[in-house]
Amino acid sequence: MKRFAASLLILCLLCSLLPTALAAGVSIAFGSSKAAYRPSTGAVLTLRAYSAPAADLTITFADQRGNTYTAVLPKGKTEVQVTVEGLPEDGSKTEFSLVSSDDYVCRAPAVCVAAPRTAASFAFASSIYQSYVGREVTVKLRVENPEKLAAGTKIRICDETGSVLETLEHNPNRSAYSMTFSLDDSWCPGHWLAAWVDGRDTAEDVALVAAGYTGVKAIWGVERSDNKISFTMDSGSHNRYIMTILDILDQYNVKITFFVTGQFAAANPDLVREMAARGHEIGNHSWSHPNFDNLSKEEAYSELTRTSDLLESLTGQEVKLFRPPYGHCSSQTRIIVNALGMQAVRWTHESMDARQEASQENSLKYSTKDMKGGSIILTHVSAGCTVSVLPQILQWYQDNGFEVVRVSDLLLDGDTVLDENGIQHLSE
Repeated sequence: MKRFAASLLILCLLCSLLPTALAAGVSIAFGSSKAAYRPSTGAVLTLRAYSAPAADLTITFADQRGNTYTAVLPKGKTEVQVTVEGLPEDGSKTEFSLVSSDDYVCRAPAVCVAAPRTAASFAFASSIYQSYVGREVTVKLRVENPEKLAAGTKIRICDETGSVLETLEHNPNRSAYSMTFSLDDSWCPGHWLAAWVDGRDTAEDVALVAAGYTGVKAIWGVERSDNKISFTMDSGSHNRYIMTILDILDQYNVKITFFVTGQFAAANPDLVREMAARGHEIGNHSWSHPNFDNLSKEEAYSELTRTSDLLESLTGQEVKLFRPPYGHCSSQTRIIVNALGMQAVRWTHESMDARQEASQENSLKYSTKDMKGGSIILTHVSAGCTVSVLPQILQWYQDNGFEVVRVSDLLLDGDTVLDENGIQHLSE
């Protein structure tokens, strides 16, 4: 009876701690990195969680003036709005930042910049513009409260280096401006644009102009004179095999590239951290695994940036590679990927472990057949058939003189070109 009572007491204590433990795994972010407000009503900020907390969760954020604010995210909810009053009316911006806590994890965007609508403010009509070398691109800049800015005021459109690309004279009767740029090689892979007025960066956001060439493929493989190859695993489904995979890779002292979706990372942040901590490379596999051929450039941009922001916040690594879902990577997609500082990577060998013909036999066969230096092998973390034969695959590579490296270590440095088959070569 005493043993039962003691066990019951321990169980009760554990249950009392459970909501706090569960809350600690909740990832919190602002709903947007920018907000516009009217001083009479205050700024309405949205706070979102990647998963609902098991108990009411108090979220703290602060501004650059030292003021702190709180919002309570109710149990079972993933979004809460809070109104902040008493903000400046003189046109200056207020930067709100999430404050770290033992009860939650801060994710991107962890900063939200609020600007008053009473002053003239600027925002690009789109976050992404995309075109090709030899063509033109038209960028639109919208103005809120244009009458608040003196006529003739210089509005300068600058790139990320501070170079002035266009100078406009403000007309208080205009609420939008259009600028057309002719794209040449200097625009590749892209420029980040910002609007500057009277020496101040006044645009509510920046815009990316992505430029590239038509007809160029994603990278399928690499021409190498050695026996280096890359083994990759796409991570977008369940997580039940992850630790087994990591332990097998450790056993063979192999580092690989995991291409991870944002949804997988949001649901499994500790596993993504563990992948990176064990020396593996983390690549972008989109947020929700859509067919990019069916997306607008704005949707593609969101899928890519949202995922990279989360992966980089989890691992501290810069995301350099993108694996297109289903292998679909049009010129538009590739150009946006490159402008965001990544390279699009497909594969030379497919294990077939995500197809109807998936089996242990096929995973082993297609992960080793016709192997040569520069090959990139596609597998999936959710495929039990591949996990079952992973030791045999890695042993085969060792026995046959192949060195498995991460994809970024497989790609060539210096001036490179892609042939018609998507194989990377050094320029002659």
